[in-house]
Amino acid sequence: MHIAVEGCCHGELNKIYETLQFIEKKEEIKIGLVLCCGDFQAVRNEADLNCMSCPDKHKSMQDFWEYYSGKKVAPYLTIFIGGNHEASNYLQELPFGGWVAPNIYFLGYAGVVSYKGIRIGGLTGIFKQHDYSKGHHEIPPYNQSTKRSVYHIRNIEVFRLKQLKKDMDIMMSHDWPNGVVEHGDKEELLRKKTFFRKDVESNQLGSLPAWQLLTALRPQYWFSGHLHVKFAAIIDHEVNESTPTKNNQTKFLALDKCLPHRDFLQVIDIPCQENLPDELYYDAEWLAVLKATNHLTSVSPSSFILPTPGLHEKSDFSVDEEKIEEVIKQLDGDLKIPRNFKPDSSCFYDPQNHRRHSVIQHRINNQTTQMCLKLGITDPIIMIMELKRESMNRSSLLNDSSWMSGDDVHSTVMSNVSINPDEIDLGDSDTEGWYYKNSACFFLCAFGRLMGLCYKIYINYSISSFLCAVTDVKEAEESPQDEGATTTDDAGATSLSSMSEEEVETGETKQDAPFKTPIRIAARFSMNLPSPVNDPLSSTPLRTSNTTSSETEMPFSPVSSSDSDIGTNHVCPKRQSDTDSEVSDSQTNPAPPKFKRRNFACYSQSEDDT
Repeated sequence: MHIAVEGCCHGELNKIYETLQFIEKKEEIKIGLVLCCGDFQAVRNEADLNCMSCPDKHKSMQDFWEYYSGKKVAPYLTIFIGGNHEASNYLQELPFGGWVAPNIYFLGYAGVVSYKGIRIGGLTGIFKQHDYSKGHHEIPPYNQSTKRSVYHIRNIEVFRLKQLKKDMDIMMSHDWPNGVVEHGDKEELLRKKTFFRKDVESNQLGSLPAWQLLTALRPQYWFSGHLHVKFAAIIDHEVNESTPTKNNQTKFLALDKCLPHRDFLQVIDIPCQENLPDELYYDAEWLAVLKATNHLTSVSPSSFILPTPGLHEKSDFSVDEEKIEEVIKQLDGDLKIPRNFKPDSSCFYDPQNHRRHSVIQHRINNQTTQMCLKLGITDPIIMIMELKRESMNRSSLLNDSSWMSGDDVHSTVMSNVSINPDEIDLGDSDTEGWYYKNSACFFLCAFGRLMGLCYKIYINYSISSFLCAVTDVKEAEESPQDEGATTTDDAGATSLSSMSEEEVETGETKQDAPFKTPIRIAARFSMNLPSPVNDPLSSTPLRTSNTTSSETEMPFSPVSSSDSDIGTNHVCPKRQSDTDSEVSDSQTNPAPPKFKRRNFACYSQSEDDT
């Protein structure tokens, strides 16, 4: 059977299918299957386009929306994996694979299917070390971080693929296996892509998990894309006596993206079982591995360790024939992948009615639900939704714990706590005292805030009292002394003498000092503001007539008188004097002179810019 292998699709389905039809006519062959190695871009509408991680200038609807809506049907059965330029919100609905459009099948995060007896596997995404050991925690709507991390491969997919023991015919990955460059024409590669040299010399080019899979699975063919260059290599494996049926040689091929005069297509001829129908089938061993490792599925953003020899009691989750037969019985002996694709009319794209700001929401796909029900496995999207719901419940519990009784909190928390049967019970369960600990923390925080407020009031009052006392002493020292008002003894003590009869009758003193409130003094002290000109309490000297306003009030020096001091292309910062209204007092404060704009380019910003 002739199989067409394509590198990076980038949504150019029409051009790819037209090229294949041209090859069929020219070479007089029949192509039975198309494999795409990532960057498929299954974009249905503008919302999917916003979920794709790439510069805006490269975002385009391309051709897939026509196949999704039913305007066109793929002329060839097409199987693809995801890359790093995908509508991740749509592909995330099918973590275990499924139909994205009629006759177009996605392998999921990782997957294995069979077509006419040819076993085909794939691994979606690219490798990034900082996300490799995390769970699939991303869910639409994405932020700038999760929009990228959602297409990074995880260790759970690699772990599951390593459990496969039967021969693999074809494997696909988006990025190259790490050591494959050493098994091909490296110099020719560096001549085409000179900027690869540093990564090649430091052994950083490619994915290390993909290389581990290549050496473990030993497929006959391994196809990749991502680097947009054609490269071929042959990897010879060591003969392993324990697995004599494994392939001893893997043929690697990487292809370019779909552009004119680029090597983006390769047609190969592989033996197959012609008597089998033109249908895709589940791989029974892969389904058994999915079921055996279902408890290892994680949706946590934190790193976790998978079962490892020497650290865990069980680290081998490969399945035997008995478990494979159990899975086949669960499916009633029918491994054919049902063509149960149903488009969502709300996701259709209308070129005449653009919806660029449509809300991006996560959806549960019916294909994934049916598969999970048949196998008894869990949909990661549902796990994320339940985890978020529990998080919201716990948050509301913390906020509303003041009116709940201890028994209510105890029962609510216990329903959300998972029990590990292997954990050693030390008798210090914290669920019963949870309410009391949080209540104590609440009252301590409230008491601390109250004490802080009291301290601030005390400090402000102390400062005000001190300033009042200082002001009263200064006024007493500066005011003229009445000869009959006070008497001073030899020890320096003063005493208040009696007032004259006229003063007693009229109730007036010879000189009344103006009353100054402590609030004005404290405010002036704390804010460090200049006092009014005619205020006797001001500590700043009065402004004389010889002092100009520019010498005292200008926060920066005026514009130079020379035009050469300012570049013609320079944009000066906006000055407050350019926009603020002038407030003048003709009696005390003359208006400061306005700056003359000596270079218009310096003030190129509009008055409304900030």
